[in-house]
Amino acid sequence: MPDCPTCGKPLEPTTTKCSSCGAELHRACAKRTMGKSYCKNCYKEAKKQARFERMAQREALGREKPGKMW
Repeated sequence: MPDCPTCGKPLEPTTTKCSSCGAELHRACAKRTMGKSYCKNCYKEAKKQARFERMAQREALGREKPGKMW
């Protein structure tokens, strides 16, 4: 039986698939966003990509990077 890519434990019948890469993982290990499940790696990459897109949008509008709040 294959192992969960997030925690490394054997997979049991209550599994879910990553919406991006299709890897099977435990429901508890999946990150859920807007009704879809993602594995740890895909979630981290998407979060990084979204950050870069926000930076590009900010730069296109002529704004600088936001400063520290505290």
